Amino acid sequence: MIREAIAEVGGQTAECPGDGDLVAAAVRAPSAFGALYERHRPAVSRYLRGRVESDEAAADLTAVTFERALRNLPRYRPTSAGFLPWLLRIAHNAAVDRTRREQRTTPLEEILETRLEPAAGGDPETDVLRRAEAAELRRRVDALGEPAAEAIVLRYAAGLTARQIGAVIGRSEAATYKILSRALCELKEAYRDYE
Repeated sequence: MIREAIAEVGGQTAECPGDGDLVAAAVRAPSAFGALYERHRPAVSRYLRGRVESDEAAADLTAVTFERALRNLPRYRPTSAGFLPWLLRIAHNAAVDRTRREQRTTPLEEILETRLEPAAGGDPETDVLRRAEAAELRRRVDALGEPAAEAIVLRYAAGLTARQIGAVIGRSEAATYKILSRALCELKEAYRDYE
């Protein structure tokens, strides 16, 4: 999984047709927001799962993201990047707000209890190795610093293109592509040293 993510730089996510119409409908009648939620929830959830330590935290932040999006929908202004980057900017802000509130003071015992439980029906040894690999990847991505870490999570967790990532992080498409390329090179080098 790690090698595939590092090997892939390109890839496209098709802009969802009709988002503008759905936004306009949801501004008029909030019940129409459900279609936007169903369309974009998976990408937002994957992105947040890449930013936080648990599925529960990602689910909570996904709910916060869509609640904020619905509340601020009249302020949305269409761009060439589309609606999803706007949502992911809200998700990013929600994750930052959460991190500031928590200041990551979880006792070691609690971490060991929750992170070392085997998956239902899974092999405990495989589960521990998978979690260790995921934790190592998260540590290495976090070590890249901003905006590289953010760009990597947006690319591989949310599946955004360089243009869409640029809209989220406030950079041009070309600058975003360079950020991604450099970050992937750093990760390749880090893993080459690791092996």
